[in-house]
Amino acid sequence: MERFLFLLLSISLCFGLTNLGVFGKVYPIAEENILEKIRNYKIFEIKNLEKRIKEASEINLNLPYAKKLRIKEEEIVYTVPADIRIGDKIIAKKGERINVLEKVKLRKVYVFLEDKMLPQFLAFAKRYPTTFLITRGNVYELQKKYPDLSIYIAFPIILERLGIERVPTLMYQSGRKLVRVELPWLEGKVYIPF
Repeated sequence: MERFLFLLLSISLCFGLTNLGVFGKVYPIAEENILEKIRNYKIFEIKNLEKRIKEASEINLNLPYAKKLRIKEEEIVYTVPADIRIGDKIIAKKGERINVLEKVKLRKVYVFLEDKMLPQFLAFAKRYPTTFLITRGNVYELQKKYPDLSIYIAFPIILERLGIERVPTLMYQSGRKLVRVELPWLEGKVYIPF
């Protein structure tokens, strides 16, 4: 039987396919032709998108400049409101007071600064794993200019929670403590004691 079907199909392909015509009423296509829409898509709309991204990447928190070196160390103690689980493992029980830095390790130095201060920290970023949080400037432009660096917007809630009052400020973990270092910014230069 299979050979018969194969033979029948082979013969029909040898003679070519025949148009059997149209049966019933034919309706015009109602959907838009997506290929035509893509071809007619205006480059202006793409440029407008890039403009909106640039505008959204602009920040100005207007923090004062640090005038002297100030170092503050603190433990971050937290009372757990409910059991914290990772998979089947409970890492902290409800009501337990924990030092957050014992559970979550900060493996980078976080630098809060303005865009114009960033070039002063390039050598620092080569020596230490660093993330830059921008308080004034355009993060999109900085990311394009320095593609090898981790650069993000410093949202006001982050500054408030971490107690960032001046720029430039470094934050890093030292043992069980969070260290906040305000670096003096004088005459367009920063003093980095590391």
